[in-house]
Amino acid sequence: MWKKLTIIILISMSFLFLAEKGSDYLMKRYPKLKSSYISQVEIKADILIIGACEAEMMLSPKMFDSATGYKTYNLGEVGTRFADNYLYLHQYLKYQKHPKYVILHISPESFSHVDNKLLTTYKHEAFLSDSVVYNVVKELDPGYTKFSKIPFLKYSFYNTFTLFKILDAAGYSVLNKENPPSIDGFSAPFSSDTVNSPESLVYKVQHYQWSPVEEKYFLKILTLCRDNNIQLILYKLPTYKGYYDANVELSKYDDKIVQLVSQYKLPYFTYDTSTLTNDYKNFFLLSNNLLSWKAIPTFNKIFIQDLKDNVFNQNLNK
Repeated sequence: MWKKLTIIILISMSFLFLAEKGSDYLMKRYPKLKSSYISQVEIKADILIIGACEAEMMLSPKMFDSATGYKTYNLGEVGTRFADNYLYLHQYLKYQKHPKYVILHISPESFSHVDNKLLTTYKHEAFLSDSVVYNVVKELDPGYTKFSKIPFLKYSFYNTFTLFKILDAAGYSVLNKENPPSIDGFSAPFSSDTVNSPESLVYKVQHYQWSPVEEKYFLKILTLCRDNNIQLILYKLPTYKGYYDANVELSKYDDKIVQLVSQYKLPYFTYDTSTLTNDYKNFFLLSNNLLSWKAIPTFNKIFIQDLKDNVFNQNLNK
């Protein structure tokens, strides 16, 4: 009996080991996963955009390219935090020609413990063999790391997010699909996602709390840029005015961000006084600081012109 049980355990562990290695192979070549895409495809971006939805869904590389003459890639991804952005930037610099500029969105939400989430671990599962990735995951998600060395558990631990992606990656591999839906990384909201009434944008947030961990990884991004002679540029999207009226304490977080940015002498562009903030129709459904598809081109034009006047042209004149 014990012999049969031992054989079953060995066969099961061998199967899980092979499943993990196969998943590693597929996920590292999965073009819908940006960390995989940048390790496989040469991009040669002069401007690299990083951040969460405020980056991925708001900044258009095509508009940047045509207005500046630089090549732009949007490495932003919905739901990420500063630690994720740091790891994405680390991965990008590992595989790609280094950009001249990195553009990062920051806001009170970026630096706060709104939902206590510090890392979206499942986005980095395929790259745990990289010591930088592993050490960040170990610090911010120790429960996951403890079990990740058991065969295949690094993928099944967050199976809701991962197992479907592995199957989709297998489909890409079999069908030899080489490009993701958006090869410049930009994913704009749909017209149907525009706000129809201001009430959904005005709500009280109870749990703002400055996070030393978020600040730490923001500074890691800055250090990584400076160590590689890359200029870090910061911006804050327009926020619906009614939301600030309902959350007056946000101003103290804005002040703290300004102090932090000033301390490190970073270019920082804010748009809370923009006329875009007055009309709820300029905003994305259920979000007070994401713009609607109609307002995105207007904001991009304004932001790009500010960058040209205050950063790009200034550097050309040096």
